[in-house]
Amino acid sequence: MNKTYFIFYVDDFDKTKMFYELLFNIKPVVDEPGMCEYELPDGTTLGIMPSSSLAKLFGDKFVEQKYRKALPNVELYFLMENASEFHKRAVQLGATEIREFAEMDWGDKVAYSLNHDGHILAFAEKIK
Repeated sequence: MNKTYFIFYVDDFDKTKMFYELLFNIKPVVDEPGMCEYELPDGTTLGIMPSSSLAKLFGDKFVEQKYRKALPNVELYFLMENASEFHKRAVQLGATEIREFAEMDWGDKVAYSLNHDGHILAFAEKIK
């Protein structure tokens, strides 16, 4: 199963959540403290997470890195087969690994990197 998620890290989680509910006139398919997801008409999923989640997800050192001008606010989450191979390819192309391939508490196995634009790339597989 291949599917693309666009995940935005935002300062005002509740305001952004309400904005997308009203904009698309839809309710989230996932609605939990600190995470919500909207299934868009074309099948793409839009995720919203508070910026404060960055430290919990990637560690305090990630948030404190000085080479970035600002914290990232976009994550491209690719749910796909052979996710680890795509992660390795991204790193070979110059992305910086920020979390190696690991099982996450939401049921996916994911590796994270940061590309040259400062965008978080997540390559994930469902845990079987």
